[in-house]
Amino acid sequence: MTSDIIEQRIRFITYENVYYDIDNDEFNEETDHDIKVDIKPLYNTVVCLSIKEDFADIFASKEFSDVTLVAQDGIELKAHKAILCARSQVFAAMFRNNFEESKTNRIQIDDMDAEVIEEMLKFLYTGNDISEKFAEDLFIAANKYSILDLQTMCENTLINTIKFATVADILLLADRYSNERLKTKAIQVILSNFKTVTETESWKKLCQTDHDLSRLVLDEYAKLLRYNNSSIGTYVEPATRRNSVVSDQSGT
Repeated sequence: MTSDIIEQRIRFITYENVYYDIDNDEFNEETDHDIKVDIKPLYNTVVCLSIKEDFADIFASKEFSDVTLVAQDGIELKAHKAILCARSQVFAAMFRNNFEESKTNRIQIDDMDAEVIEEMLKFLYTGNDISEKFAEDLFIAANKYSILDLQTMCENTLINTIKFATVADILLLADRYSNERLKTKAIQVILSNFKTVTETESWKKLCQTDHDLSRLVLDEYAKLLRYNNSSIGTYVEPATRRNSVVSDQSGT
């Protein structure tokens, strides 16, 4: 079958500016049956991108803004109450109830700098991916203001970019906000790279600031040692296991 006949047998459909993407099957000149083409509508994707761009423009222009967010460094950022309320239950509660923010149209944020607040607002307006640089700070902000999709995005970013030098900080963060998935991942990384991690300043700081959490990791490491030793037929006394773990830590 010639290529021009094949082209005639593929129908590309448009309707009221709705465009379609075609996943082409493999064609060859021996094809002698009707060609089945899988048509996927792209209209929704195009609309979503357009909406994101429009809302990004609204945020950038500050036009018709009706609320001011004040960072800990005193820098003020303009926003729109409707967007904040639609994207965050916490912001919605501020303005639906007789809180000070609803009277002054100002939100004082004493634990976040302007750069982090701006990144949070960009996400609220567009839902775009976040930068790894702001993942920890935005994770805290997302929990504070109950921005669930931002929580998930930050969680995934932290998991995918976890590093030995800061994994203990991530563990502390996950424990503080009861994020079991992030906490489990952090513990797994520590156990798999115990000597390296326990030599970091991040780990030493954890041991000083949260004895229960660091003890939890040490207990898990002791279980791991017991499992590994028992699997090769060697039994290690509990006291010996704990002493070896503590010795490893103190030698860092």
